[in-house]
Amino acid sequence: MKITVVGSADATNSAGRGNACYLVESPGAEKLMVDFGPTALSAIKRLGIQPSELGGIAFTHLHGDHTGGYPTLCIETMFGGGKNELAILGPPLTRKTLAEVFHAAYAELESEIPERMHLDIDELGPGEQRSFAGYRIQAFAADHMAAPHQALCLRVTDAHGKSVAFSGDSRLCPGLLAAGDGVDLLVADCSKVAPPAGAHATWQDWQSALPNLTTRRLLLTHLGSEMRQRGAELIAIAQPPIDVALADDGMVLEI
Repeated sequence: MKITVVGSADATNSAGRGNACYLVESPGAEKLMVDFGPTALSAIKRLGIQPSELGGIAFTHLHGDHTGGYPTLCIETMFGGGKNELAILGPPLTRKTLAEVFHAAYAELESEIPERMHLDIDELGPGEQRSFAGYRIQAFAADHMAAPHQALCLRVTDAHGKSVAFSGDSRLCPGLLAAGDGVDLLVADCSKVAPPAGAHATWQDWQSALPNLTTRRLLLTHLGSEMRQRGAELIAIAQPPIDVALADDGMVLEI
């Protein structure tokens, strides 16, 4: 399994990085994107990947820095001359939210969606799983959004048993730790060095949790400016018991 960090920044593109999102590839499966924020379409094209190559998009949650690229991806799918199919998997309210996002961006084109694009949107909640784009995707409750929304942590497993979990945006919580239990790689929110960080995790949180983590590797992402500047030094000082690294745009990991 190969994971490409398409974007590694927080909502405000700290340090000039793209919004946090990832490409998962595995033999026998399709290319899977996890989240698709405003910078995602240009980022995958810079990596040499055309949107028509994607087998599906899995959303961890429905904030704009994770869904904001959806309207332009639809326009590309409708008018770009490639595959006119788009498969989406996301948390509850994904259909409603994405429809509103598209309406806000391109209301005059809504009526053309049925004739120009086959759009398949499925939703799942914590404790549910789906077969999607050649992977098994399991959902766990994240601690990030207020009801009625429910953010998710996602565990993605390929046909060969390789697994990667994505926290999306979340404080450390039981769902996040369960998603990462025993996986080959956990890609996790670390927006700041220390609280307060709103509904996000910090390096201080992760440092406390490291001795009990059961994931094999931890990749910290959704990095704010201070974490980008100081993260490598803090990790070196902590000497964590597992491999811990900082995500950066274009980084590729093999598991």
